[in-house]
Amino acid sequence: MPITEAATPRARAWKDCLAVLMVLLVICCLWIAVIALLDPAFSVADPQQNNWGIAFRNAIPPTLLTLLLWTSTRRLLLSTWITVLILSALYAANALKLEHLETPLLPTDFRVIGNNFGGGLLLHYLPSAPRDIIASAAAALVLIGLCLEPPSAWLRAWRRGAFALVGIFLGASLLAGVNPWRQLYPRSLLEFQSWSPIHSMEHAGLIAGLLRYHWEFSGPAPEPDPQLASDLLSRYRETWSTASPATDALPDIVVVQSESFFDPARLNGIEASATLQNYRALAARSIHGDLRVPAYGGGTIRTEFEVLSGLAMRYFPQDEYPYFRLADRPLRGLTSILNARGYHTVAIHPNDPAFWNRTSALQSMGFAEFRSISDFDPAQRDGWFISDSELTQSVLRQLPDEGPPRFVFAISMGAHGPYDETPINDRARRDAIAVPAELKPSRATRLRTYLYLLENADNALGELAATLERRPRRTLLLFYGDHLPALPKTYAQLGFRDGASPNAQAVPWLLFDNARPNSGGQRVDSASFFLPGQLLHAANIDDDPYFRVTEAVRAKTRFEGSFKPAEDAGLSALMPLRQRDQEQALIQTLLDEPAQLSIGSSE
Repeated sequence: MPITEAATPRARAWKDCLAVLMVLLVICCLWIAVIALLDPAFSVADPQQNNWGIAFRNAIPPTLLTLLLWTSTRRLLLSTWITVLILSALYAANALKLEHLETPLLPTDFRVIGNNFGGGLLLHYLPSAPRDIIASAAAALVLIGLCLEPPSAWLRAWRRGAFALVGIFLGASLLAGVNPWRQLYPRSLLEFQSWSPIHSMEHAGLIAGLLRYHWEFSGPAPEPDPQLASDLLSRYRETWSTASPATDALPDIVVVQSESFFDPARLNGIEASATLQNYRALAARSIHGDLRVPAYGGGTIRTEFEVLSGLAMRYFPQDEYPYFRLADRPLRGLTSILNARGYHTVAIHPNDPAFWNRTSALQSMGFAEFRSISDFDPAQRDGWFISDSELTQSVLRQLPDEGPPRFVFAISMGAHGPYDETPINDRARRDAIAVPAELKPSRATRLRTYLYLLENADNALGELAATLERRPRRTLLLFYGDHLPALPKTYAQLGFRDGASPNAQAVPWLLFDNARPNSGGQRVDSASFFLPGQLLHAANIDDDPYFRVTEAVRAKTRFEGSFKPAEDAGLSALMPLRQRDQEQALIQTLLDEPAQLSIGSSE
C-alpha cells in the first residue's frame, strides 16, 4: 500500500480532532460571554483584576460538560442548551441565596437540594412571577424541540469513545483537583479566602469558587492536636475530676429552638415596647441574655447541632451542614447524657423528618422518639408552616405528671420565611403593625409579616411558660432563637442600633425554672455551644467532664465585639476529639498518668 494512501485515514483523524477542538473553542467563548453576563463577579469591571482570565477559568467546567453531553447524545445544539439550563439554574440558586442569606452557593448546598427538597420548604423560595413561569415554559419547549436534532453522523465508533474518554478524564481530574488544574486555579490569582465565601466568589467567580471550595473541604478533616486538648483539660482538672452525680430529683427539661426568633428592637426605628412582650416579661425573672449563634438568615441545624452536641461549628469549617457528616454515628452530647440518667427523650419538629438528614442525625444523638410533620396532620398553620401554638400543644402532651423525667426538644417552623405573599390568618393584625416609615413598601410588607409571625412565636412562649409554671413537677425551659430572619435589604436600609453588621448580631435566649419562678432576671450572655453545659448545670447534672470544662471556659469568655471563646486553641483540639469519641480516652489517660501529661503551668 502506498504511503499516501496509508496516511489518508491518519490525516482524516487529525482533521476530526482539530474540528472538535475548534468547536470546543467556540463553545468555550460562548460560555465566557454567558458567565461574564450572569456571574456577579463580573457585574462591575475591576481594572485591577484579570476579568477575562477569570471568565475563561469559569468557562472550562461548562465546556467539559458540553463535551460529555455531546459525546453522550451526539447532538451539539441539544448539549449546549442543556448546559445553558444547568448554568441558569446554578446562577439563579446563587442569586436566591445571596438575596435571602447574603452568602453565595457552596458545594454543601447541593446535598440540601437533593435532600428531599426540604419537604416543600425550598419551594417557597422559587420565583413564581408570570414572566418566570413563561420563561421556564419557553426553555422547556426549546429543549423538547432540540431533541429532534439529527445526531452527528461522524461522531460515532472510535471518535465518540475517544472524545468521551478525554472528557471524562479531564472532568474527573478537575473535580479531584490534581495538577495542573490547581496551578490554573491558584488561590492567589483568584483571591480565594476560604473563611469569606462572598469575597472568594466576588473575585474568583461562582464556578471557580465552587471548585476551590470543593478542593479545600472535600477531603478528611485535619487531625486535631491531642496535646493542645490535654493542656486544656489539665488547666481545668479541678473542675472536671471532682464531678459527682446529682442526688436531687431530676427535673423535666424542655428546650425550644424558635425559628428566626430575634429582637427587632436591635434595629433602628423599632422600640422594645412594641415587640416580644412575653419574652421580656419572662426574661425579667429568668436567666437570659444575648446568644451568639453560627448561622445567619438560615442554616438552622448549625445552631441546633451546637446546642445538642456542645460542639462549636467554628472548629469544623469543612462542614457547613453538620447533620450530614458530624452526626453520622453515635455522638455524645446533651441527649445521650440525659438518656444515661433515665430520661425519656423526644424531639419534635413540624416538618419533613428527612430534611437536613434529621431522622438519622437525631437518632445518632440519642433521641428515643422523633415526632415530625405526620404527627401534626391536620394542624393549624399560620404562615407557610405549622403554627408555634400547635407546636406548644404538642410539647405539653409529652409532659405527663408521672413517670421518668422527660427531655423534650422542640424545633419550631412558625416564623420561617420567605416573607413575601405569606398565607397568614389575620391580615388586619399584620397590616396594623407599625414599621419605620422610610422603608420601601415591599420591605415594609416583609417586615410586617415577620413581626406578625414573631408575635405568634412570642405568644406561644408565654402560653408554654405559663403552663409549665403551674406544673407541680420541676421543669426547666430553655428557649432561644436559631438565627436572624432573612431580611438583608431591610437591615441594609435601617441599620442596627449598635452599628454592627447583621452577621455580628445576637439572638435572645432564656432559661426559666418553674421551681424558682422569680429568680431575679440575671443577665448572662452566651453562645449556642455553651448552652448544654449551662442547662445541665442548672439541672444539677454535672457529672460529664467535657461540659464541666465548657462551663468553666464560658465563665471566662467575653461576648462583646468580635466574639472569640476563651481557650480558643484548646477548644479547637478538644472538640474534634469529642466528635470522634476520643476525648474520654484522653481524660482517662490524664487520670491514670497525670504527671506525664500535666503541663505544669498555664503560661
